[in-house]
Amino acid sequence: MASQDDLFVVLDRQGAVVRYGAELGRIAGWSPSVAMGRPISELVVPLEPTAFPRLDASDQAIAWRGLVALAPVEGHGPSTFVASLTAEPGAGEIWLGAEAVPKTGLRHLGRSGEPAATPIDAGGAAPTVLTAKSLIEAPDSSNMQLLGLILGHLPGFCYSLDANLVFTSSVGAGLRSLSLAEDQIVGTRLYDLYGTRDPTYEPLACHFRALAGFAQTYQDVCMGRSLEYHVRPLRDPNERIVGVVGVAQDVTEREALKEALATVHSQLRQAQKLETIGQLAGGVAHDFNNQLTCILGNLTLAQQHLPPGSRGVRHLTEAAGAAESAAALTRHLLALGRKQLIEPRPLDLSALVHRVQGMLRRLLEAGITLVVENPGTVCPVFADPGQLEQVLINLVVNARDAIAEHGRITIGTERHDCTTACDHPSPELDTGHYVVLFVRDDGCGMSDAVRARVFEPYFTTKPLGEGTGLGLATVFGVVQQNHGTVSVESALGRGSLFRIYLPRLADDAALASSAPGSRSGRNGGTAELPHGTETILLVDDEPLVLEVAQCTLQQLGYEVLACAHADDALRRFEERERHVDLLVTDVVMPRLNGRELAARVAALKPGIPILFTSGYGESIIARHGKLDPAVQFLAKPYRPHELAAKVRGLLDGVARSAVSPTGT
Repeated sequence: MASQDDLFVVLDRQGAVVRYGAELGRIAGWSPSVAMGRPISELVVPLEPTAFPRLDASDQAIAWRGLVALAPVEGHGPSTFVASLTAEPGAGEIWLGAEAVPKTGLRHLGRSGEPAATPIDAGGAAPTVLTAKSLIEAPDSSNMQLLGLILGHLPGFCYSLDANLVFTSSVGAGLRSLSLAEDQIVGTRLYDLYGTRDPTYEPLACHFRALAGFAQTYQDVCMGRSLEYHVRPLRDPNERIVGVVGVAQDVTEREALKEALATVHSQLRQAQKLETIGQLAGGVAHDFNNQLTCILGNLTLAQQHLPPGSRGVRHLTEAAGAAESAAALTRHLLALGRKQLIEPRPLDLSALVHRVQGMLRRLLEAGITLVVENPGTVCPVFADPGQLEQVLINLVVNARDAIAEHGRITIGTERHDCTTACDHPSPELDTGHYVVLFVRDDGCGMSDAVRARVFEPYFTTKPLGEGTGLGLATVFGVVQQNHGTVSVESALGRGSLFRIYLPRLADDAALASSAPGSRSGRNGGTAELPHGTETILLVDDEPLVLEVAQCTLQQLGYEVLACAHADDALRRFEERERHVDLLVTDVVMPRLNGRELAARVAALKPGIPILFTSGYGESIIARHGKLDPAVQFLAKPYRPHELAAKVRGLLDGVARSAVSPTGT
């Protein structure tokens, strides 16, 4: 019989063992070389509460009481005791006294020596007392058989252990998923099943607490399955704890759903961050486009006052070129925020690749070379140039990230005629004539599994926080929207090759769209632009833009009613008794926006042509990001020749409709 007076440990103020009782040393298997001078936290593990009070050199009073386990020593298993840590103020030593766990369990443990409430389970109610009698006594054999059937068909499994943590039963359908038969582990010690006697191991610690009267819940992984265990003390009719009973539930699918939900929440937060960045980018682009409209307009107007070919004209032309480059940057900002309008038109894909290669090179590190393969032939497609630029950016960035330090990225275009005899790159590619945009890199490549998912939204192989998983998904969406298809070839260590197939137009369509004068018109003066004498109501809340547009149209012969806001425009419209031939209005304006102004003007004068201008504001004039075919739009920054062409085209269209009785 162990003497309670001999179950003690004396510690110094730092928590190191100074001496201990012989009986405690025998139970724990301690020797002076094992225990003396060692921190108590290495020899005794607090189970409930799960931490000792802070032990340091201070001389404050200490009062702590809890359930502890002795750390196992070779030949000695972990034993549990109720321990009390005490120290008087100013005392140089700390006393740790130990006593056996009561047979009925612990119901009053406090962290500071004060009584604690009865332990409760996760549901917040006092735990149900399970007794050996309730399991072995049944009114008749039929009830016992029914109980066995219920337990045998549980999706999880139940088990019981005695006071020495030896299995006495195990039953339930869930055992099969662990390759165990019913009662196969009966007679096995819990230590041997887990392969450890470490009381800090959570499953063991929970069973120790259950033997002391505390209901426990924990999770563990066994043979690849996630299991949730609910462990309770098993009592005899006299309320003495005689073992432990546990219920295990397979929660693998539930945990997978929780992980998937956490991933979705993380992706949502990332998407919200991207949306915020996009809104900021769109706002910056809007303001910048207003300034560029003013710069480009004034440069063009200034050229009219200088002799053709003079040094001044050359300087102004170079300045206009720099402004054009800045305009391209704002397009990329709008593309980043998904704020650009989708305006598909005939274009030469080869020319587009040539135009953006300088910007693409700025995305690459010094050790990566960009090579452009241009066949010198026109590659005409019908698509939105801003979208195709974004596709190129995403593919090049993806290729850059696949290259460790030094490498090569090749981009280019080519024609491809797909006939019934050719090898189709994908089942979606029909026979016909195509333009191919390709991006090739010599980076790390992809496995078959990654390649199969490469276009999935939010799928990324980059570390957390370094990739959104949206770059290639955006590429796939843009290509599909433009009636094309995309293929990818890759192998680990051999780089990747992306090919985008877009339907090819007749050459003349692309040549017409890229003919001189249809793009920048940097050197053109108003003399070569279409003139007119109609009355135009011009509205823009940016004074510099309003002045440039007014000056341009007035020099072309139009009568211009310039207004800085919508209220002024409505007043001027009424003053002229609605004798206005065309409304040109900005979209984003205070109080009354451009679309609302246009609706009021159209109600007063049905059929009046309307031209919207904006450096942003697609949510007001576009539906689902795409411009309504009936809406005429001129994106900022616009050049004088673009404004002149749009205005003349709208007015001539109205005139033709008035002449034709059928409106054709």
